[in-house]
Amino acid sequence: MPIFASEMEDLDIDIFNLLDSQPEPSRGSLLVAKPTVEDLCFKRSVTILVDNDAEGSMGVIINKPTRYSLNDLMPELKCGEQLPLYLGGPVGTNMLFFLHTLGADAIPESVQLAQGVYFGGNFDVLKMFLESGEPIGSKVKFMVGYSGWAAGQLAGEVKRHDWAVLKDKAGELVFDTGGDDIWDKAVATFGDQYRMWAAWPDDVSMN
Repeated sequence: MPIFASEMEDLDIDIFNLLDSQPEPSRGSLLVAKPTVEDLCFKRSVTILVDNDAEGSMGVIINKPTRYSLNDLMPELKCGEQLPLYLGGPVGTNMLFFLHTLGADAIPESVQLAQGVYFGGNFDVLKMFLESGEPIGSKVKFMVGYSGWAAGQLAGEVKRHDWAVLKDKAGELVFDTGGDDIWDKAVATFGDQYRMWAAWPDDVSMN
């Protein structure tokens, strides 16, 4: 049976009345989108924060695989693995970003976001790893584009429960492959209070 707009709003309120107050987002936090987000870029998305300060926030989505690989983008790259490209966000989609486990000593100029999770760094050095012939797919994730928020914008979105903030789980989730399954795993870590999130259908109109 179709759900009318007013009923949707009531259900939405009920879901988010279940939530705990959220911790302050910080570098390395995961932002888990509420299940009623319809924007295709952010629907059931999990985003890792790269920066969050008084000037604004920046992060990359980790669970939106595209149908392209790194080799499609860079055919000259001598990498034997087909490394998937993820959509990191709607901003700067002509820009390539990467997360990795290799560390700042191995990849100079990279920034540690969380235990075992690093952002960016010297791409020429990374290419050496990619072209070495050693398996690297589980150690690096590539995305095009990023997600950005103006000063105070992210705090407002968290306050109205657009996002649940997940701390200290980046190392467990960032390098998973796939899409909605990462969102499901992130929601599961919050426990029973978020069972309505997990049960919310991907397409409400089909119920």
